Amino acid sequence: MENTLLNSTTRVAREILEFFETGGSGRYLILGHKEPDGDCVASQLALSHFLKRLGRKTVVLSEGPFDRPEISDYKNQFKDTLDKNTLKNGDRAVVVDCSTSDRIGEFKTVTEKCDTLVIDHHSSGREFGNLRYIDTKAPSVTYIIQLIIESMGYKPDKYESELLLFGLCTDTGFFRHVEKGGGEIMHAAARLAENGASFKLAYRMMYGNRELAARKLLGWNLIRTESYKGNSILVTYETLEDREKYPEAGRGADELYRLLQMVKGVEVVAFVREETKDKCSVGLRSREGIDVGKLAAQFGGGGHRLASGFDMPGKIEDVKGKILEILVKTLRKHSL
Repeated sequence: MENTLLNSTTRVAREILEFFETGGSGRYLILGHKEPDGDCVASQLALSHFLKRLGRKTVVLSEGPFDRPEISDYKNQFKDTLDKNTLKNGDRAVVVDCSTSDRIGEFKTVTEKCDTLVIDHHSSGREFGNLRYIDTKAPSVTYIIQLIIESMGYKPDKYESELLLFGLCTDTGFFRHVEKGGGEIMHAAARLAENGASFKLAYRMMYGNRELAARKLLGWNLIRTESYKGNSILVTYETLEDREKYPEAGRGADELYRLLQMVKGVEVVAFVREETKDKCSVGLRSREGIDVGKLAAQFGGGGHRLASGFDMPGKIEDVKGKILEILVKTLRKHSL
């Protein structure tokens, strides 16, 4: 299969539909990124369920971890290992919600041995795969999966609709990030509701099932937040010791970002998490003026214009200093 990039702003291109219609007897190996979120998990499971309805064989793969409370119940539906020697002629790979092959982890070898379709909506990253369906205007990958199902002449069933709505709500912050002109997004959500999905259930999945420890850790993260340039930059952090003290808290930081992005005058939020004594993960969230996806790409990460992440070697204090320096220069460049 030739390398093809399809940047669709209308309906799903014929090449994408044929990828699923001409699968033959081979399996579809459905992969997502490490440290999956709701959109990634929901996209994988909804696509797998739909393909099984068509009589296709699927294997859903993820390295995890599934320590975000909103996705922890789905862990047992994924395989975390695959012997590459078991790959068969005719097997195809589908990678969802992943802007660079490094984010797949050990399953990267699958994409090197199989014809691979990449379905994504991130604006940054390194290209991979034989066939790519990248729509940077899509609010979530689950939205793209919904369009694929509908373009093939089907409706998502109740189970698929629940997953697709959950993923859509996850990446839009329960529609807080839907901008002017986003009527089609709401129409898509309405179609899922007509198929049996529940907004109430989606909200409960996103924000319920939280441990008290998570609330306490959130409080510490807020207390530690440091303000620079008149609140234009907000930086906070989480240490290894924090997670030892609150082991039930999980990794979700969506509420932290949401609260900090509501601060008057803020342009960008940085959250530095100590992964080891010599490596940190960095999450960035932007209001409007800064493309944090491009910033993350400079360090081998990826994401959207307004939300991104990457890993950075170094002690946590050093990483915080480097991130602050980068953000100050970026704000100065944009005259913010």
